[in-house]
Amino acid sequence: MRKKSSVFRLGIVLGDALILVFCVFGAFFTKYAPEIERQDLSVVLIWLPALVCIYLAVNAVFGMYRVLWKYADSFQLIKQAMAAVVSFGVTFIINFVFNFIKGYRPLSNNFLITLCMFSIVGLLMSRLTVQSSARHALKSELSGASFGARRVLVVGAGEAGAHIVEMFNQSRDTMGSVEAIVDDDPGKHGYRISGVPVCGGVEDIPSLVVSEDITDIIIALPTASKQRIREITELSLESGCCVRVMDKLKHIEEA
Repeated sequence: MRKKSSVFRLGIVLGDALILVFCVFGAFFTKYAPEIERQDLSVVLIWLPALVCIYLAVNAVFGMYRVLWKYADSFQLIKQAMAAVVSFGVTFIINFVFNFIKGYRPLSNNFLITLCMFSIVGLLMSRLTVQSSARHALKSELSGASFGARRVLVVGAGEAGAHIVEMFNQSRDTMGSVEAIVDDDPGKHGYRISGVPVCGGVEDIPSLVVSEDITDIIIALPTASKQRIREITELSLESGCCVRVMDKLKHIEEA
C-alpha cells in the first residue's frame, strides 16, 4: 500500500512539474510577446528549474501531495491557491536578493505575477479535472449498481465517505439513500455528514444493519490497509448485505 501511494504521489509531483513548465512559458509569452528578445528567453530558461522546484517545494510544505484529490473539498483547493501565492512570494524575494546582492539580471516582477496566476489556474484545473473524473466514474458505477430504493450504510466518515453521501443525496430517487455512517474514530461519532449521522464504529455494523434495515454497505476507506479492509468486508458480509469496496467499487458478494 505504501509503495503504491508513493508511486501515486510521485506521479502527481511529475504532473505538477510539467504543468509548471507550461505555466512558465505561458507567462513568458504573455509578458514578452510579440517582441521576444533572446536575452529575456535565456534568463527565463536559466531560472526555469529553480521556479519549478520552488513551486513544488511550497506545495509539499502545504501538504498538497498528501491530499486525496479525488475526494478533496473546497478548503484543499483554497490551500492550493494559497500555496501558489506563497510560491510567488518566495520567488519574488529570491529574485530581489539575486538582483541586488549577487548582481544577476532579475526576472520581471510582472512575469512572476503572471506565473503565479497561471500556476493557480493550471494546478487548480488539474485538481478539479481529477475530482470531476472521479465523481463521474463513481456516479456511473453507483448508478449501474441497481441500488434503486436500497438503504445504504457507509463505512468511513472521511473525504471518501462524504463523497459517497453527496452522490446518493443528489440521486436519491434512483440510487437509494445513505441511512448511517460508521467510523473507528470516536471523535467523529455523533456528527452528521450532509445530514447523515455517524452512528458508531465498525463493531456497530451488525446492530445498525438490523436497526436501520440496511441492504447495502459501501466501504469508503481508500487509505486503509488491505488487512483492515478484509476484516471490515468479512464483518459486513456476515450481515447478509451487498458489500462494495472503494475505490474500484468491486462487487464482492451479494446475499
